[in-house]
Amino acid sequence: MKTITLGCALAIAAISFGAGTANAGCVTKGAVATSSSADSAKWFAMETMVQNVSWGLWPGFLANGDVAGYKVINKRYQCKPDGGMVTCHGRATFCTK
Repeated sequence: MKTITLGCALAIAAISFGAGTANAGCVTKGAVATSSSADSAKWFAMETMVQNVSWGLWPGFLANGDVAGYKVINKRYQCKPDGGMVTCHGRATFCTK
């Protein structure tokens, strides 16, 4: 029984990992940030997402907001007041150019 369970688990893992190969050049990241305004919280959320893609992209993003070598698509934010501040949940997909 253990062999069957292990075999099924390995098969499911293989299928799961193989499912991402169609979008191998894209990765979706999410982040949460809190700041004094929605625009600022969105910026901090994007900064965190950029860092999660690659710390090497971070200096360029700080300098000019560019994510060199990537096209950023499907940016979405949900922002809500949070005790005098604003908290934004952000999500974006980064695709290599």
